[in-house]
Amino acid sequence: MGQLVQIEQFWSSNPCGSWSGKSEEGIKYFNEVEEYRYKTIKHIPVVARFNEFANKKVLEVGCGLGTDGKQFAKNGAIYTGINLDEGSTILAKENFSLFNLKGEISQMNAEKLKFDDKTFDHVYSCGVIHHTESPEKIFREILRVLKPGGTIRIMLYNKSSINYHFEIMFLRKIFRYLLIPSFSPKMISKLTGFDRKKLERHRSILLSEKMTKEKWISINTDGPDCPMARVYTKKDVMKIFSETGFKEIKTYVRFFDKSHYSFLGKLIPDSVAERIGKWAGWSRWIEAVA
Repeated sequence: MGQLVQIEQFWSSNPCGSWSGKSEEGIKYFNEVEEYRYKTIKHIPVVARFNEFANKKVLEVGCGLGTDGKQFAKNGAIYTGINLDEGSTILAKENFSLFNLKGEISQMNAEKLKFDDKTFDHVYSCGVIHHTESPEKIFREILRVLKPGGTIRIMLYNKSSINYHFEIMFLRKIFRYLLIPSFSPKMISKLTGFDRKKLERHRSILLSEKMTKEKWISINTDGPDCPMARVYTKKDVMKIFSETGFKEIKTYVRFFDKSHYSFLGKLIPDSVAERIGKWAGWSRWIEAVA
């Protein structure tokens, strides 16, 4: 099975954020997803500036369930959202339909965008392109479909973060051996509140599969079966976007997720978490001009 197929199948079966809605379906479900997203990742509405694109053509690469896309549409943007996978696309279409919002949502590979040159005023993507096989191809396609002077706002995982250096590459590497006993997932889940099924899957992978650095990063970002995830430093993104042809590039970081630290995270005030996020957060945002 090719990696692109694996990526598509994973996200189709696990649409990003779909688990955060507790109701079975309908308007209440999507409201719960939205409430959780902006309560947990509070900086998104501030950074995305949804209200600045009225009557502008906006493309979202990897629109997921359409949660951010709805904010663009509500504020008058001429919105288009795409997903690689079918599952997320179906949910995004349902979300827009239930709220009677205008927008075009399609299943499409962002490495081969089916849009004419110089179509969009703005391209937005939050936490998606780091899960792709050929991110450089996507950045080139984004530049192609942007009008001259058009803008981008893209979030990629930050390698220069506490999440990467301390949590993924230090803490989790130490504590993974606690998963070896068969009773560990149940016990750790009770003590910490972490999802037992995910812990059991991590244990299975640890005991049965060869672990490369790339695989370790991938399974410790968006679940144990996440087929691919990349991380980027400031130097990385400045190089990629300048070589692609973007101008006026700037990058900054946000988001320290307290929930990753179980009961200890609850002791950290939101104001402190916000300051940590601005210093060494997990979300690396890039803004640039075509």
